[in-house]
Order: sequence, then structure tokens, then C-alpha cells
Amino acid sequence: MESHIQLEEIRMLYGSMLFSMIATFAASLIMYLVMLGHADSSRNLSLWFIVMLASILLRSWDTYAFNRAAPEEQSKSSWGLRFLLGSTFAGFWWGMLSWLGYSTENEYQALIVVCIVGVVGGALTTLTYRWQTTVMFLMPALLLLEIRLLFEDNEFFTTVSYLLALFIVFTLVTSRREYRNSNQNIRLRIEADIREEALRTAKNEAEQANEAKSIFLSNMSHELRTPLNAILGYTQLLQHDESLSPKQQDSVNEIDDAGELLLELVNQVLDLSAIEEGNLAISIENIGLREVLQECKALIQPLADRNQIHLDFITDVPGYVRADHTRLKQVILNLLTNAIKFNHANGMVNVRSHFVAENRVRVCVEDTGFGIAPNKLQNLFEPFTRLEPDSKKIEGTGIGLTIAKNLTEMMNGTLSVQSEIGQGSTFWIELEGSQAGIVPETRIHQADLFNPADHSGPKQTTKILVVEDNPSNLKLISNQLRTLGYKADLASNGREGLNLFRSHEYALVLTDCNMPIMDGYELALEIRKEDTEIPIIALTADAFPEREKQCLAAGMNGRISKPVNLQNLRIMLEKWASSLPALT
Repeated sequence: MESHIQLEEIRMLYGSMLFSMIATFAASLIMYLVMLGHADSSRNLSLWFIVMLASILLRSWDTYAFNRAAPEEQSKSSWGLRFLLGSTFAGFWWGMLSWLGYSTENEYQALIVVCIVGVVGGALTTLTYRWQTTVMFLMPALLLLEIRLLFEDNEFFTTVSYLLALFIVFTLVTSRREYRNSNQNIRLRIEADIREEALRTAKNEAEQANEAKSIFLSNMSHELRTPLNAILGYTQLLQHDESLSPKQQDSVNEIDDAGELLLELVNQVLDLSAIEEGNLAISIENIGLREVLQECKALIQPLADRNQIHLDFITDVPGYVRADHTRLKQVILNLLTNAIKFNHANGMVNVRSHFVAENRVRVCVEDTGFGIAPNKLQNLFEPFTRLEPDSKKIEGTGIGLTIAKNLTEMMNGTLSVQSEIGQGSTFWIELEGSQAGIVPETRIHQADLFNPADHSGPKQTTKILVVEDNPSNLKLISNQLRTLGYKADLASNGREGLNLFRSHEYALVLTDCNMPIMDGYELALEIRKEDTEIPIIALTADAFPEREKQCLAAGMNGRISKPVNLQNLRIMLEKWASSLPALT
């Protein structure tokens, strides 16, 4: 810190030197011209003026050299010593004006007194950045003048000498105070600069950490989704295999449940990352609450049945809420899932909704489960908070409620909880809404990006080009398409896929995004140069939102995230492949 302060003091001293040298030249020139012919010795006066000019030139050159020096060069202590020597000589030489420019004419001698005192007073404004410099300039100039006045056998100059002594004392005290103030200001400014630099460094480190985290999560998503694609894809195919025994079907279902749980955990981590980085986009619209609750009940019923939990939904709710359809379902399903998992066998989950104000709707999820201790409620919505009871192991990451709360707040709502140990818990969300009829708004799903016409066509004659570099995934998607009744040609990279596209006719292209030789984005761009109509759907294990924008920018029409769900694949193909004529 001290070295920074000293460097800043030297920079401020040299920074005011240009003005000081101009003022010094002007004052010394005026004094020379005025005193010439009135000084006792014109030769001594000329000597004084020439040496003063040489001092001005030398110090100006020193200032120029300092300003041209690199920051590390400026930090050397020699610059401070050079400035101190220059200021000391300048003060000494101004004091010598009272000797070398001495005049027996009182008015001209008085002019010298006024000039020296004025120069000293003016110099204080530029020299207060360093106390030693102020003293070494002030003392030679004023003491030499004080001695000269004391030598005068003149009552007027004797009185002036007393005043000058008082001026010296006053100037030293004042300049000391000014130095302390300027030093404190410099210290505060440097501390502020250091804090600002620390904040800037911390910000850069945080941005780099976020970028590294995004890259890690993107890679993690891709690496986990790729094997999950095979696991879930083949289990779905096996679920359609009627030759399996009931025991085998149960095993397949267990594998499917475990894979879906792992996929849910991956999605939750990605959602949390997107929320933290502000990259999660939502679309607020008028949503019929009755329809949302009915969809949630249908989706959660199988889990409730497996856990022997009774659901009591009252879904006959008038009006609508202002929310994002997908994210509202995600929040409600999270609350329902927790209410089921943290519940006793043969427990109950009640879902109610009502208007708490003219434009506020409350949806309550009440369970008869284990309850939450009061001391744990305050941390309930913190990431990775696990509140599983001692008697039961609950699967999950502990970030579901964190995501639910953040999503609710992004939809201009609130999420609250009330709980009692052994009596269960009640979670509720409040959103903007109205009891009036729903005002229709258009909602665009990822699978409907271009809203193609939904024509039915003979699947058996619809040929699809599949481009995928992973042999396991290529085999899987081929089997999935065959199960759904579609024909497919297979390519293991973008270049091979482009050659097949140029030599055959296809109704649709399914392509992986990350491949060697030519990736899916390059393939889409090349296809779009030759055909602007054929649908191109991305198959990607990278579920980040920015990848969807990259797909659309490359000319693709939509995206299916791995693991590829058989039902989602069927819906996507029915929308896109059937919109074109069947090919043989």
C-alpha cells in the first residue's frame, strides 16, 4: 500500500510540473525585465535568470522522461529523489533573487519580496502531495529572503522580516495539514482502486468459473445422455416385446424406472444451472388451471399407485392463471412427487385451488406424510438440501424445491410451505390469475417450431435418413424407427449422410449434432443449400437452450434430446415425416 501511495504522489507531482514550469518561466522573465536596470548588478541578475532558465529546461526534460517511462520504471525511488533535488534547487535559486537581484530602491526590493512570497504560495498547491518536497522548496527560498531582509538597516524591511517569519511558520503548519489531507485522499483512492480491481478480478474469475461450469455441465449432459439413450431406448423396445415373461417385463420396467430417475436428475441439474445463469427462458400466457391440474393428475397417478397413496384432486377451477405452461406443470409435479415420496403407505395427498384475491390464485398440495421440523424449514429451498426421514431412504438430488421456487418466482408468483412433524406438510403456490374466461394465446412447443400440417400418411413407405456416429445409438434409432413402422437409411457421419442425401430421396433427416468428419450443423447447412423444404431434426445429448438456437441457425426444424423417448419420437415423426409425400 505504501509503495502505491508513494508512486501516486510522484505521479501527481510530475503531473503538475508542466504548469509549474510555464508559471516559473513567466514569473522569472517578468522579474528579469522589471529588475534589469534597477538591480545593483545587472550581471548577477542575468546570471540568476540564465541559471533559472537552465533549471526550467532540465526539470522539464526530467518530467518528459518520467511521463514516457513505463509504470514499473516510474515506481523506482530515483524519480522521487530527482524531483526533491530539483525542487530544493528551485527554492534555493528563487531565494537567491533577493541577493543577486538586490536593489537599493525600496520599491524594487519590495517587489522581490512580493514575488518570492507569491511563488512560494503558488508552489504549495502543486507540492503538497509530498511533505519533504514542500519543505525543501519553501525553506531555502524564504530563509534566504529572511536573511536578506535582516541585513537591511531599514525599519520597513525589519517589519517585513517579522511578517515573513510568521508567514514561514504559518505556511509550514498549513502545508503539513494539506499534505495529510492529500495523502489520505490518495490512500482512499488507491484503496478504492484496489477494491475495484479485486471486484473486477473476482467477476472475471466468476465468469470463467461459470463458463467452465457450463462446459462441464454440457459435457456431463452429453456423456450421461448418450448411454441413457441406449438404456431407455432398448427398455422401451423391450416393453413392446410380447414374447417376454411377466417376470422379465417387471425387470425391464425396473430398468426403465431407474433410467428415468437418472434422466430426471440430469435435467434438474441442467435446469438449476440455467436458472443461476439467467438462461432459462419462460413464456407467460393465460393457462387454464383445470386443464393443467388434470394433466398433472394423469402424470402422477402411476407414482401414487406404486406408493399406495390416495390422490384427491379438485380440478373444477374456473378462470386461468398467468404462467408458463410447461414450467407450471413442472412445479406442481415436483410438489406432488415430494408429497407422495415423503408420505406413509395408504397416505393421502389433497390438491386444492382457490382465489385468495381478485387476481391471485392459490394451488395447495397437502399431504399426510412425515412433516418437516421447524428448524429445517428455513433451509428447505436451498440447493442440495436433503430432508429425508430417518426411517426411509428418499431418492433425489435435493434441488427440486430450489428449482420449483425459482420457477415460481420467474412466473411472478410465490411458493410457501407450512408443516408439522408427524402431521404432514402443505405447499402452495400463488400466481396471477382471473376468474374470467381464458383469453386464447398461442403457445409454441419445441416440437412445433414450424407448425407443419399434420397429414396422415403410410409410414411403411416413408423413408428417413439417420446420421449418427455412435454405433449403439445408430442401431437403437434404427430399431425404434422399425418399431414405429418407418424405413431408414443409416450413415455414421455427416459426409456419408450428405452423399446418401444427394443420391436418394428422403421424407426427413434425423441427425446427431456432434460427429467427426462433418457434424450435424455442417450437414444441415449443406442440405439447406440444395433443399429448403425437407425437415431436419436434431438428435442431441446436449440439452442446453443455446444448442436449440444453434440448431435453428443451421437450418434445422426441431430437436429431440437424448435419451430418445419412443412416444416423443413417434409424435415428432407424425408431425414432420407425414407432411411430405411418401417415398419408396
